[in-house]
Amino acid sequence: MQLKRYSTTDLERLLSSLTEAGDSYLTIYVEPGFFPQYIVDLKLEPEWQVLVDGVKVAVAQEAVVVAAEKYGTGAAIFWSEGADKYLIIPPFPLGENRISTGVPDISPIKAVLKRKYLLGVALVAWGSYALGVFNGDRLVDCKIGTGYIHKRHRKGGRSERRFARRTEEQKKDFLRKVANRLDERFGSLVLDYIFFGGNRLILKPLVRECRYLQSNAAKLSSRVLEVRYADREALIRSYGEITTSLVFSF
Repeated sequence: MQLKRYSTTDLERLLSSLTEAGDSYLTIYVEPGFFPQYIVDLKLEPEWQVLVDGVKVAVAQEAVVVAAEKYGTGAAIFWSEGADKYLIIPPFPLGENRISTGVPDISPIKAVLKRKYLLGVALVAWGSYALGVFNGDRLVDCKIGTGYIHKRHRKGGRSERRFARRTEEQKKDFLRKVANRLDERFGSLVLDYIFFGGNRLILKPLVRECRYLQSNAAKLSSRVLEVRYADREALIRSYGEITTSLVFSF
């Protein structure tokens, strides 16, 4: 088993090559919430069941389980005896459970890749934030900001406790500020999905402070984007990570 990260362009190229790979493929689409149980319960005609059994072994691999949980978008599986086998976790959710045999059916995943999404992105690290809206691959709106948070005091005793309390208050003030900016920036929009990046410990308290995130929790991706410092450059780079697919080959 091998795992690679594919851009949309590279994945479309791979999918096109699959349609020329023969007519002995089992194609399985599993939407979020049904993976991997849909496959575990799957039974087909005897001539295809041997392929199903191979898929069941693949979806039980720890790396696949972890990736599927991280993305939460379902999976597209292209499986054939004696040919290349792929399990693809797309960047956005698949909309149906679907099975076909013969020539690989790439239409559902291509539709996911081709769709133009309106995305909200919130990158937040302690002391910096970058909020953006992508319409397709274009950054159409952004708000960059900072907030002062005192560094940890190491002298000990009352002084250390006093600075710790001050730091906690500064963090709360910063989160309220970011939450207000999120409500202002995203409040009038009907976003398809929302992505958070930065310090993962910030996400839960930020959601508690932000009305928009609370009311749109179903649109918040389960992924946390890797960001050390939240600025415009990180915001622009985030689109590449958001649209990356994970491809397991067997």
